[in-house]
Amino acid sequence: MKDGESGVLERARQLVSGARAYRWNRGDHVSSETPIIIGGCGRSGTTLMRVILDSHSQIACGPESNVFPSPNRLNPGSPGAEKLARKFEISASEMTELLRSSSTRAEFADRFFDAYRRHAGKPLWADKTPRNIQVMPYILEHFPKARFVHVIRDGRDVVCSLRTHPRHRVIDGEIVKLDTWNPIEDCVGRWVKDVGDGLAYRGDPRYYELKYENLVTETEPTLRGLFEFLELPWEPAVMSFHEVQSASRDPVKFAQNPEATKPLQTSSIGRWRKDLSEEDLAYVLGEAGPLLRTLGYLDDATPTHPASA
Repeated sequence: MKDGESGVLERARQLVSGARAYRWNRGDHVSSETPIIIGGCGRSGTTLMRVILDSHSQIACGPESNVFPSPNRLNPGSPGAEKLARKFEISASEMTELLRSSSTRAEFADRFFDAYRRHAGKPLWADKTPRNIQVMPYILEHFPKARFVHVIRDGRDVVCSLRTHPRHRVIDGEIVKLDTWNPIEDCVGRWVKDVGDGLAYRGDPRYYELKYENLVTETEPTLRGLFEFLELPWEPAVMSFHEVQSASRDPVKFAQNPEATKPLQTSSIGRWRKDLSEEDLAYVLGEAGPLLRTLGYLDDATPTHPASA
């Protein structure tokens, strides 16, 4: 085969692959389901939220899936598909069939989460992936009856947590501690963008805001308000979420958040007071101060300009 012919064939393969990817991501599948979608900036308490919801008798909410924000990793036999199947305890053969029978990403999500909730023996499914907040237009286009729960946490505390994320890595089934230290600029920028993406849906009847601080300090009234929004009956069992034993609670499946299966604690509220230097705090307030104030984390007397913080 001549070099020119080889190049033409390779280009043709790329075009076909691109067309398939376009159909996969842009198909017109519209679900009739009423799923619960959890999102928010990472390190804001979304894992805790998902464990609590999964403790309700009507909701199946498994580990972080990344099905919506990271769609191109899913192909029959691909590492991404195999990892997803293992996390949700779905057989490789069933995963392959789900992928092959789905013509679009939305259709796959519909089939995949429906299979998971059936395995769990529950009528509703929920998906917890923090970056869902970045693709809400897509989710609501294809799942128009979805209920979106936006978990918000004080950005100063989130920045402290994001700087050391990921904290662990799973190697040969063991959780190994890492020594991560991310640039503060990236951490602040992510919080501002992700929270802002969520706030854009204020006023949409499908949107609900829940603050991490309220969840851990005023747990029952906060959860009662959430379940009223979800139009689901109150179940006292959700208050004892940490006592539930299931494969989806295996810390190896969410190594960054093992504390999410333990009783609630408030020690991480206000950690910025000891974790952020004066220079770091000035930067955070300079970049995120207006949003912190909008959300009620700053009072009117707190300066937000770096020079005066």
